[in-house]
Amino acid sequence: MKRIPKLVLSIISIVILVGLDQATKKLAEINLAGKGTVPVLGNFLVLNYITNRGGFLSFGSDVGSHLWYAFFIILPLVSLIAISAYIIVEKRNDVYYLSFWVFFTSGGIGNIIDRILYGEVRDFLNVGIGSLRTGIFNAADIYLNVFALLVVIIYIFRKKDKKDLQ
Repeated sequence: MKRIPKLVLSIISIVILVGLDQATKKLAEINLAGKGTVPVLGNFLVLNYITNRGGFLSFGSDVGSHLWYAFFIILPLVSLIAISAYIIVEKRNDVYYLSFWVFFTSGGIGNIIDRILYGEVRDFLNVGIGSLRTGIFNAADIYLNVFALLVVIIYIFRKKDKKDLQ
């Protein structure tokens, strides 16, 4: 059996993760809209469907339409295209770069789809203990957090590997 190139596996992973993000958002919209807070694991994990025109914690939700379009559609699309071009041309065989590219791209595309189709992002997950809680988020936001965590972990391990080689 022939090995599937890492880049092809990464693209397939992106398609699957974006599909999962969109499916969970649709399920949340259908089953949670208007129902308030739905406990899943007591008060630790709750579901609460909201829409958010802005970014993290509604940042930028009140800006004008041209500025909103520039910062929440054009800039993310340009970033995704630029990073994707770099990965595909320069790092298509580097498992580390491909790993965080999958999560960055999946999260970005998932939320951009919402902004283009609905003018806002659909969120429904909330985690916390008592009054110490996260903002309400979705699967695409989880992917973006995994991306950030991978960047930090990869940076630490690669820095350690370089020290070991010296």
